[in-house]
Amino acid sequence: MFWMIYICASAALSLRVSICSTKNSYKIFIVLLVILLTPAQIEISGSSYAPSLLTFIFNIIFQQDFSIRSLRPLFLTLPFCLVSLFLFSTIKRRFF
Repeated sequence: MFWMIYICASAALSLRVSICSTKNSYKIFIVLLVILLTPAQIEISGSSYAPSLLTFIFNIIFQQDFSIRSLRPLFLTLPFCLVSLFLFSTIKRRFF
């Protein structure tokens, strides 16, 4: 239930932010969704997941633990997203 509410809220926030930019609105929307929705394991031995960016922020604020372990999934998915957007825009420009 939590994930469904979080996905809807992230999509609404991403849409709201991307509307401000008229030129690259769909690119901003996709990148913000990837940043907000990338999951990370909360504990190493556990099987529960939480959004990567929020887990990192909460670890810094509440646990005073500056570990980038929770950002590793984001470091993997963000370059893949950016390369995919670049390829899509290149193909779109060349063929359409």
